[in-house]
Amino acid sequence: MHMNVKKCVIPDCAMGSWLQVTADQLINCRLEEVTLETECANCTISSPIGDIPGGINGSVSHNLVTIVWKESLREVQQCKLKLVETGIARRYLTNNSEIERIRDVEQQLDFVYNTTNKEYCNSSEKSYKQVIGMDKVILRLHSLTDTNAHLSKPLEEDIEKIADIIRAEISGAAHSQYARDRTSDGKKGVAREIRALQCENRVLAHKTAIATAQHRGWLAASYLNLPTCRKLIATGESISVSQCSPKNSTITTEITSCGPQPKLGDYTLDTEGWELTPYNPCYWHKNFVNINDRAHFYKNSSWHPIVPGVIIQ
Repeated sequence: MHMNVKKCVIPDCAMGSWLQVTADQLINCRLEEVTLETECANCTISSPIGDIPGGINGSVSHNLVTIVWKESLREVQQCKLKLVETGIARRYLTNNSEIERIRDVEQQLDFVYNTTNKEYCNSSEKSYKQVIGMDKVILRLHSLTDTNAHLSKPLEEDIEKIADIIRAEISGAAHSQYARDRTSDGKKGVAREIRALQCENRVLAHKTAIATAQHRGWLAASYLNLPTCRKLIATGESISVSQCSPKNSTITTEITSCGPQPKLGDYTLDTEGWELTPYNPCYWHKNFVNINDRAHFYKNSSWHPIVPGVIIQ
């Protein structure tokens, strides 16, 4: 006898089973125990949902997750070192032998620290230095001859990295120190340049006075702002000061073939305008005379000071 048999293929995803009921399940709340870590009472708290700002007590919520804790359950652990930052920095000395400064130009960070070596957290090394102005922040310095020495320098395996917020706070304080130091260095640099310029000016004034005093002692004295009636007398690179006594005199004028000539008895004014010299009918030319370092011209039977038309700054 022949029979026709139909075969039905049921996909695996649609395979049924006897005596089972499928239903959805909704979780409204789940309670889980977690561990929170902080460095101090008001320091940043490290949690599974991220860093929690310090100063928050009792609970905090973030993205439908609420963390609740009790201060009475806080456990104090032993001191433990955590890594904040590594880098290559330049070392700067200060006027105080017990205080130094390092600068990381790449990260724009400055740290001022005490040069005394101390031991922290019962570590095997005693080469840590306390950062001034930053509590619980210390430095471990290695003197390098080149950058390769830094790259091959291994860090301690038991040193953990610090929380991001705490790292940002420390970096922010170090960057503020960097900005203050850069401003201070700039002011000191300007002061050094001013002192160097003043020194150059004094040297130039000294050389100018010596050179001028070789021929015009009264003019050289005025360059150095010496009191009136002081005259420089140059002998080689040495200068002596001659002090004279002022005396008021009435000067007459004699007209010669060379023009008006100031005259006082058998003398006339010297070219420097402060002392007398033997009279010569053609001592002065072109109607100009130097009287006490001031140019004068002759007009209407009198000598008048010349008012400059162009003043050079």
